[in-house]
Amino acid sequence: MAEGTEGALPDNRFDVMVCTGELVFTGIFKYGFEQRLIDALNEGVRLNPQVKIVDFIVLQDATMTGAGTLEKKYPQIYIAKHNIIFIAQISSRKREKPLTAYPFRPKTSVGVTIFAAQIYVAQTNAKPYELKGEIYVDSWGQIVDTLETGAQFIPLTNVEIKQAPPHVGNRFEFLAINKQRIISICEDPRK
Repeated sequence: MAEGTEGALPDNRFDVMVCTGELVFTGIFKYGFEQRLIDALNEGVRLNPQVKIVDFIVLQDATMTGAGTLEKKYPQIYIAKHNIIFIAQISSRKREKPLTAYPFRPKTSVGVTIFAAQIYVAQTNAKPYELKGEIYVDSWGQIVDTLETGAQFIPLTNVEIKQAPPHVGNRFEFLAINKQRIISICEDPRK
């Protein structure tokens, strides 16, 4: 074992963009090897065998940007989950083996439009984020079945964001949205 890695657990690493409304963070999000990104957000991340972090996410090699020209870099930063509107996967490192910890459950893709609140909407002329993408519901299920769970974040795929934060793009293959920040969600008619 390499020096300084005693007790370290194998992990996944994703380059992510975290949007809180007022601030946008980009960096590397590490979590357990046997977890999916959505599960790491909802269940927490074990940093080592003795420490599990639940209410925050940790980004490494992070850049924080804000209104105007604010841009700061941090080797590591903790972001409170309750402030997060959404977190988007920018890229990932390939796994060495397939994920087997979560059983397969058949799901159906449903196109949706979500309006999500920005923290500072009432203070400025900013509009809510509009996200168009796909949500997956259990076969024979409905969107409400996905919304009314204990999970704080719900996953979306093939997402386009209107009024996207600058410098990170507006299309993402995977995005997790904080249910507490959703203003409304509606099913889009199939094309």
